[in-house]
Amino acid sequence: MMQLMQRWQQASQYLADWRDSLLAAETSLQQHDKAYSWRAWSLPTLLALLFALQNPLLFGMAPAYDASLFATMGKMWADGGVIYRDMIDIKGPVIFLLDAVGYAIGGFQGIWLLETVLLIWGLNALYRTLALWGIAPLSRLTGMLAWMFLYAYRYYYGNMTEDYTFCFSLIAQYYFVRMLLATQFRWQDAVIPAVTFGLIAMLRMNNAAMWCGYYLALFVYWAWQRRWLDALKLTISGVAGLLCVTLPLLAYFVWHGVLADFWFYSFGIFFGNSYGNGHSLMVGFLGLARTGLLILLPVFIGLVWQQLRQPENKRPWGALLGMQLSGIVLGIVANSVSGHTYEHYEILFFSFAILLLPIVIQAARNGGLAGQIGCRHIQRAGCVTLLILLGYLLAQHIIFTWSRFESPIPKLTHELLVSFAAGSIAAILLVGAWFITRSRQLYLPAMSLLVALVVLMVVLPIGRGLTKGRPFDDVSAQMVDYVRQHSGYNDLLWVDGVIPQYYVWTERRPASAYLYFDNVTPPYDVRARMMDDLKRNQPKFIIVNLKRMEKVQGGKDKDSTPSFIAYYNYINEAYQPVSPELPRLYQRK
Repeated sequence: MMQLMQRWQQASQYLADWRDSLLAAETSLQQHDKAYSWRAWSLPTLLALLFALQNPLLFGMAPAYDASLFATMGKMWADGGVIYRDMIDIKGPVIFLLDAVGYAIGGFQGIWLLETVLLIWGLNALYRTLALWGIAPLSRLTGMLAWMFLYAYRYYYGNMTEDYTFCFSLIAQYYFVRMLLATQFRWQDAVIPAVTFGLIAMLRMNNAAMWCGYYLALFVYWAWQRRWLDALKLTISGVAGLLCVTLPLLAYFVWHGVLADFWFYSFGIFFGNSYGNGHSLMVGFLGLARTGLLILLPVFIGLVWQQLRQPENKRPWGALLGMQLSGIVLGIVANSVSGHTYEHYEILFFSFAILLLPIVIQAARNGGLAGQIGCRHIQRAGCVTLLILLGYLLAQHIIFTWSRFESPIPKLTHELLVSFAAGSIAAILLVGAWFITRSRQLYLPAMSLLVALVVLMVVLPIGRGLTKGRPFDDVSAQMVDYVRQHSGYNDLLWVDGVIPQYYVWTERRPASAYLYFDNVTPPYDVRARMMDDLKRNQPKFIIVNLKRMEKVQGGKDKDSTPSFIAYYNYINEAYQPVSPELPRLYQRK
């Protein structure tokens, strides 16, 4: 026992030395904490660049299913195609517009470049936002690093609507906070939130929940202060931003005669039974619970209460609390729309309430803001909260298998309850040991574990970038090479099934407009329309799902329709395999 106590004391001394190193690093950061200092910009920029390394588009490879489809449609739009006529998916037009701009800049790598620039801008905006609230530089960087690591586990390797929402929300939050702290409305601060609101609303409507929550909280705060003119100007700016983005797009749709198609595929299809499992608030709540944000709320509220009682306080902490809570509530509603429990939907919560973790870290360090004599009770609560959060998040990955697929609600509820219990027990044991040794450096274990994520944030993105997004196997790679070698840029390709990555790997244009996935069931015969497109456009190659084709033609698929059978009959009549070694790759006879 005595030997164990001695080793514990040695560990405490190592942690104390580590604390001194952290304080020295923070002193250097504080000295250069200027808005236009390149040193203040360098660390968030480096974090963004490291994170962006895991996007396969940088290496000429393909991201996940949805992202590859968006990139393909962006390429088609950049090449002169008409959205919702020549290429169709059930998303708003802005995701395809962003990819079209990126592709025009530099091909698929240009899409990576555009997203990376927005992420750099967003993380630097977040760094400055936290500075406005008096959060010390090291607490800002540690909180950002922790969020980005959690984000990485929900990252589908870039180019998702949630990724662009994350970037735009961080950028907009900085200007929302500037408006909140200002004594009067300033149009120059309102422009960025308004324009990004319009972009996100036309990208995916429910992703705009943060903007709605922030606009609502700011409007109520100004109305409560009887700043009616400022509240009116805020409303006008939001509407103007929405119109600024919407009207040019509507004019484009009218000009090309696809206005009704735009409405149906962007909005109308979600009001019927064509997509999703139905609205479920429980799904949204469980998504929030899985992020751990709920664990942070009590300490965050305690710090807000402490700051409101400070006689020298000039910051509207109550309004900030209202903004974060409104973002969380509307985020639950937004993530409940489809009824799906996909974990990448949880990225929206990181953007809606991303200020919570850095502020709680600040509370754990000194019980108050930078330069304040903090409250010891808040400091201890912050330390315990961080330990519980770490245990809770780690338990989800250690005890249970982390999956990108949906989990049934009962199973997910059980996993989260067990993870919370495990995290709480681990925190109690560690805090108990800390008190037994009479150490006063309670925040050091949590801070050390969080800062240790730096190593993982270097290794993880590089490892993913070099391994993800490649063809599935040797045969897939051979098919990609064959198509690229035996066709030109303007030749057409059709992929039977939900594998849009082939369009990115080969950089060839799809032969049919109907590119959305099999889980979408519109009120018309998709397969018949698809076959009409193939007959009219006659793609040079078709990559066939042999198992499904044999099942349908053999009468073993109970869900097959006459048009499905006719679709495969046409492929067999007009096409043949290019070689026995590549039996899934068909070419015209």
